[in-house]
Amino acid sequence: MTKPNTSKVRLAVVGCGAVAQIHHVPAIAASSRVEAAVLVDADEKRARELAGRFGVPEVATDYRDLPGRVDGAVVALPNSLHAPVSIELLRRGVHVLVEKPMALTVAECDEMIEAARAGRTVLAVGLDFRFFDSSLFVRNLLCDGLIGPVRRFDLRQGVIPRWPFATDFLLKKEMAGGGVLADFGVHVLDLLLWWLGDLTASDYRDDALGGVESDCEMTLTTASGVTGTVEISRTRNLRNTCVFEGERAKLEVGIWDSDPQIRLSIGGSEVALAGQAR
Repeated sequence: MTKPNTSKVRLAVVGCGAVAQIHHVPAIAASSRVEAAVLVDADEKRARELAGRFGVPEVATDYRDLPGRVDGAVVALPNSLHAPVSIELLRRGVHVLVEKPMALTVAECDEMIEAARAGRTVLAVGLDFRFFDSSLFVRNLLCDGLIGPVRRFDLRQGVIPRWPFATDFLLKKEMAGGGVLADFGVHVLDLLLWWLGDLTASDYRDDALGGVESDCEMTLTTASGVTGTVEISRTRNLRNTCVFEGERAKLEVGIWDSDPQIRLSIGGSEVALAGQAR
């Protein structure tokens, strides 16, 4: 009998800022299927400190040295660097998981997809909210028609930032590409697209004034004509849920925590069912 290949997938983490320190490197260290082989950062001291905490054997300051040394790379750099770094790695045979947002423009996204085709590599984007049990549960409820045809939806997401940012790139339009919509809006819009299908924006407002927006609100319409509102904020703590009003029931799910509460209200009943998805 042939023994299965038990060797781990060798990964590089490109960019050693907060998201790498809090999420990516600890997750890789806890996995039995992958290993962090190299940490890459322009600040070598920061890379070495993170490598020391998790026993990563190598550090580097240039991502161009990675092909041939690793199987894949997590690209966790400022948004403006997502496309150029991912494109070079993909073309040279390195699989890439790039942090959201994928890139600053549609043209850059198309270039990244073409680079993956040319290099016969896999390109994935870090839109992890789809993998929450709650997200899948809500999708199944909507697909099965449990609440009846959806009449309206309303999503409000707002948290005053507590993230330990390593740099100020999110405040610079040329590096971030946008404000709260590009930063967290990509998650909630991805969920709505997954839950409801294609959406058209009929109205959009924000407070960018030529810079990056801290607050925005939009009206979206599904292919079947259902209309809903999305509000996203960095300046206010909102309710952080999405509400679907169906003909038979109302469904509300949290969209900030990875294990949020789901609430189902049937018709006009005063009694509701609430809990976590498993």
